[in-house]
Amino acid sequence: PGGYVSDEVLVQRVRSGELLLFELLIRRYNPLLYKIARSYGFGHEDAEDLMQETHVAAYTGLPGYRGAASYKTWLTRIHLNKCYRRQQERHVEHLEPVALEAVSGQSDANRDIARRELTRFLEESLQALPLIYRSVFVLRELEGFSVAETADLLGITAVNVKVRLNRCKTLMQKGLEGRYSSAELYEFHLKYCDRIVYYVFAKIHPGPGAPGAAVH
Repeated sequence: PGGYVSDEVLVQRVRSGELLLFELLIRRYNPLLYKIARSYGFGHEDAEDLMQETHVAAYTGLPGYRGAASYKTWLTRIHLNKCYRRQQERHVEHLEPVALEAVSGQSDANRDIARRELTRFLEESLQALPLIYRSVFVLRELEGFSVAETADLLGITAVNVKVRLNRCKTLMQKGLEGRYSSAELYEFHLKYCDRIVYYVFAKIHPGPGAPGAAVH
C-alpha cells in the first residue's frame, strides 16, 4: 500500500534485510544534505560526493544506530562531520555562487523569473557570510531543526544559535527576509537524485538488482 512510511519503520526494515528500501531514505534526505554541503561552500560536484559518502556511512552505521536521536538528526550529524573534515582538508570557506539553471522552453511568467532572480540573490548574500552564520541559517530556517537540535548538531549553546541566526538575518538584505521558499534555496533538482541513489548502491549493494542501475 502507498502512503508515507516513517524513518523509524524504514530503518527497522532495512536492518531486517530489506536493503532496497534504503533508497527511500536516500531520496528523502538528498535535498537536506545538499543544502548543508552548499552552505559549507562546496560546489555541486563536491556536494554530491559528500552526500554519497554520508549515505554510505549511514548505511554501514545502521547496526549501531540506537534511535536516541531521530534518523534525520543522526544523518545530519554524520554529514556535518564529513563537511567539516572536507573543509579542513581544502580550506573551503566561500564559494562563487553557481547560477541557477536556465528555464527550459519559452516562458512569459515574469513572476517566476523574478522569483528565481530573488533566490539567486539570496543565495549569493548568504554565501558571502561566514560559515558560522550560514550553518545556523540552513538548519533553522531552511530545514526546520529546533533551536535545541541545531545547538546539539553544531556543538554550540541555544543562546548562540539565536544570536547567530539574528546576526545572519541582520547581515543579509533586509528586503529579502521572509520572501524565499526553503525548497528553492540551494535547490537540489530531482533529476540528480537517481545518480546519487546509483552511486550509493554501487558501494553498498553492487549488482544488477540495485536501484538506478540504468543511470550513467
